[in-house]
Amino acid sequence: MNNYQDTAQIDSIGIVGAGDAGLFAALALEKGLEDVDVFIVDDFSQPVPQVGKSTLRYVLTFLHDRLEISQPRLLEEVKLAFKTTVYLKDWCGQEFHSPLGKPIPTVQQADLSPAIEPTVHQETLTKTNEAVFDEFYYRYHEDEFTTLYNELAETPGKSPMVIDPQNISNIQKGLPDAAYHFDATGLNQFLRTICEERGIDLIDDRLTEIPTSDGQIERLESDDASYEADLYVDASGFRRLLMSELDNPLQAFDLPVDSALVATTDIDMSDVTSATVVTSGDAGWFWQIDTIELRDLGYVYSSEHISDEDALAEFIETRDEPIDPDEVQQYRFDSGVLETPWTGNCVAIGNAVGFVEPLQSTALTTSARLADRLAMFLGMHGRVNHQGVRDLYNETTHATWEEVYDFVSLYYKYNSGTTPFWEDAREVHPEPIQHVETYRASGFCAPETRAGLTRTRTDLNNYYLYYLVLHGLGVESPFYEGLEHEPDPAVLERIEEYTDGVFDRLDDCLSYDEVYRVFHPGFKS
Repeated sequence: MNNYQDTAQIDSIGIVGAGDAGLFAALALEKGLEDVDVFIVDDFSQPVPQVGKSTLRYVLTFLHDRLEISQPRLLEEVKLAFKTTVYLKDWCGQEFHSPLGKPIPTVQQADLSPAIEPTVHQETLTKTNEAVFDEFYYRYHEDEFTTLYNELAETPGKSPMVIDPQNISNIQKGLPDAAYHFDATGLNQFLRTICEERGIDLIDDRLTEIPTSDGQIERLESDDASYEADLYVDASGFRRLLMSELDNPLQAFDLPVDSALVATTDIDMSDVTSATVVTSGDAGWFWQIDTIELRDLGYVYSSEHISDEDALAEFIETRDEPIDPDEVQQYRFDSGVLETPWTGNCVAIGNAVGFVEPLQSTALTTSARLADRLAMFLGMHGRVNHQGVRDLYNETTHATWEEVYDFVSLYYKYNSGTTPFWEDAREVHPEPIQHVETYRASGFCAPETRAGLTRTRTDLNNYYLYYLVLHGLGVESPFYEGLEHEPDPAVLERIEEYTDGVFDRLDDCLSYDEVYRVFHPGFKS
């Protein structure tokens, strides 16, 4: 044990923290590595944190493709709802969507009424490129971005599930890129069950000391036991139980919020909304995240601009749902990423490695991404804890979190709010953001080609999402503003046909009651 040389092979991995990040890491490591002992240590008497319930598309890839967890089982045991978009219902007076899928440009879709919405657009040499330009020019000037993703978000009770046309006794997602809203406790318990089924040791113990030597973790100690491993994973959230012992500072992001209030209320299936719904407040913003039985509500705010007492009062006054102030939980957080996510024999994951803020639901998704990446890097390098492998993990982890920071910064940097908080928020991220410059210079055109050449590829969000958000925020593109152009009437007809078809296809989407009561009889409310 504890051979810290660069040639030492990792045969055992100890994870501290049985939150979702730690469980994700354990499952990925067990799946991706041969003959490695993986165990998790945590105090299981502690409640599961009631944050991190919304996801992005990659979580589906991680759960179903990487970990091979079936979707029907997940639906029946976790009581999840779906997420098609972040619906900015009122962002400082602006209303727009940040959809998870990219069903436009419609001019390149062969069929405008398929059961499964096509979402992938590849830049290639084709005569339809001029039609693509016409479509985006029209959409920019007319603010016409109707899609099934958006309409589902504004239709309570509807899910993105449709009947499989090849087998009417089955259902499938009509929107492949729709992600999940999880019940935090239900997801955590489900992941624990999967860990146990796959032979991962879950140790219920409270750690009291983390001995270190020469920048390495020596072992984990509790009052009654000690635990050793070749590699330690800090998945202890904001506490950073391991990294705090290794003098590993946080590289801060200059976002304006640092606090959150969280509450839940009961909800009927007919009211479940397939979107994360966001509205702005005086000193931050409010969220609504629905699962099958609960509506999760939150207020993310700046403690420099409003007191905790006034934030609670604004939170309760703003929501229509009854909120018991004694049941509201408060969280403090720092925005940033560790300077060295993997140092020596300790690697951080989840909120222990970084956090931006909750707006784009990146916590669970980045946890899944980094868990997958850690297991893949270890496997591809013979499970050797070499400086080159650590550098690779550190570089890619920083790139992921900096992308999240860039994207979330857009909402603050280009807001149109008038309170002191929103005025101050416009000062975030003073450096140029590449995708903003691209949008201004050339609109929606060829972002993938530019990103490849300028090494600005995105990890979690597609390029069009940046542009849709910038347009929704009211940021102008001089490329479109300076052009006088008449789109081809055939293109406009195609857009109208697609838009009309959206509402027809909305009728084909099943209600949550149909999804769970009819097609998942194993579901118990």
